[in-house]
Amino acid sequence: MSRAMRRQQLVKKPPSQQPAFRPSGPRPQKKPDTSAAAVEARSKRTAYEKFVPRYPREIISELRKVTWPTREETTRLGFAVIVVSVAMGIGLGGIDLGFNWLVDNTLLK
Repeated sequence: MSRAMRRQQLVKKPPSQQPAFRPSGPRPQKKPDTSAAAVEARSKRTAYEKFVPRYPREIISELRKVTWPTREETTRLGFAVIVVSVAMGIGLGGIDLGFNWLVDNTLLK
């Protein structure tokens, strides 16, 4: 046992206790908001909000928050992807040709 462990006092923790209150029965139902502000907000909905379901509206609102790359960034990154893909293809093709040559000249002779 290390010296630091011997110096520490052992503290016994009390056993964990379950919560004394456990809710039972059905949960209370949420009351509909009938305040004047809620009614006014519902009546001010635009035609767009009335006819387009909520999920697509949320998608559109999230896409408006996205910081889209500029044309130069897209071009530069697209070029980088193409260069890396070509380099990986050449590298893997070279490895394949090397193994093909190795098998042809050693195992198949």
